[in-house]
Amino acid sequence: MEKVFSAPLINVFLHSGPSHNTLEVQWLDFVNSDTLRASLLEVLRLARQYQVKAYIADNRLLRALRTKDYEWMGPNVMTPLDQLGVRRLAVIDSQDAMNRMGIKSFLSEIIPDTAILSQTFTSADDARTWAIQAQ
Repeated sequence: MEKVFSAPLINVFLHSGPSHNTLEVQWLDFVNSDTLRASLLEVLRLARQYQVKAYIADNRLLRALRTKDYEWMGPNVMTPLDQLGVRRLAVIDSQDAMNRMGIKSFLSEIIPDTAILSQTFTSADDARTWAIQAQ
């Protein structure tokens, strides 16, 4: 696992594998809209650069997001990830109940319109094991 990006509230790691690459995004605390969006645009750039097939969102320390950010993430993050060929999205549940509910609602609305398979986890190891099975 190699760190490929870091900012005050986010770390991004690359898992290089024999069949594909996986990005793991580790959120470190609450992020405001500007930070969230700038960070996710960088994640998309890295997803393109490394031609990833799986994405791990480590939300354990992430707190609730705003509705407008979820609305932005659909067309600006999930659709491009789908178009890039990302096939697995592993979400590590937040410790924040509001974030967990928001993410589950967001995914239930967005994922059916993509070819991405999504699953939530409480363990980072379980999320990684599942994500690397993407083809």
